[in-house]
Amino acid sequence: MLATAADWPTGPEGIAVITPEDLVREATAWSGLPEADLTAAVDRLSLHPGNAAGTGSHAYTEVERRTRPATHPLINHDGRLLVLPWLVHTAQELYAAYLDEGRLPHPDLPKPVRDALHRHRQQLDKRLEADLKTIARDAGLPHRYRLLERTAAQLGIPGLIGEIDLLIADPATRRLWVIEAKNPEGAVAPNAVLQHVERFTKEYRDKLLAKTATITAHATAAARACQAPEDLDWEVIPLMVTRSIEPAAFLTDPKVPFTIADHLAQILTAPTAPRPGWNTPDGAPS
Repeated sequence: MLATAADWPTGPEGIAVITPEDLVREATAWSGLPEADLTAAVDRLSLHPGNAAGTGSHAYTEVERRTRPATHPLINHDGRLLVLPWLVHTAQELYAAYLDEGRLPHPDLPKPVRDALHRHRQQLDKRLEADLKTIARDAGLPHRYRLLERTAAQLGIPGLIGEIDLLIADPATRRLWVIEAKNPEGAVAPNAVLQHVERFTKEYRDKLLAKTATITAHATAAARACQAPEDLDWEVIPLMVTRSIEPAAFLTDPKVPFTIADHLAQILTAPTAPRPGWNTPDGAPS
């Protein structure tokens, strides 16, 4: 629907005034999608006095909860639609970015859509974890993928709180890497960014530190679990790996190192261990 609107011929002022029916008819003709679905899409993409005013009580800065032109680029005016191609192009980029994260910029999606997006996000999470495993394998480093609490206890690592996404042993540097893979949704509004960072600091980071402490206490068994030499003086390093740069990495006291999946191979082979906070490909903090 956005692609149809973006290519709609405009007048000298760069605006087209059309009916919803015309837009649906044109989109149906080239896409072959059901007309009812496209009609629903027009309704979802339209900005009108009813949804522009909003119904909830929330701060103006909470962008994710507001109906806005970037998410509703078809401006409804007296039953017709004002189509501004530049605004539609902006909406296309926004929707593409959201879908890339496995979500949509609407707080009131129907349950089947929410469920489908949830399944998609689960696939993205699993893909990130699998990508990190591939990086360890390609680097030739002994590792253990998805180390569960029960399995860890059987291997001589009792008391593990939660699963370790990836445990890597590097005999050359004597480093044991406790890696937490996270693929969080992005945040835009100040309040959403704050909640996002708090989730990292109060939940993800603390759990990673607890897992690191357990591995430190049972480093020999952890190395054995990775099928690495046991008789080494291991340095245990926590590492938070995300798909994109994580804001929590730039706190005053981040406590654990952060990097992205694209940099993991360089971080693992760097001559020096990463420091808390965001780390560049050469292993030095930014």
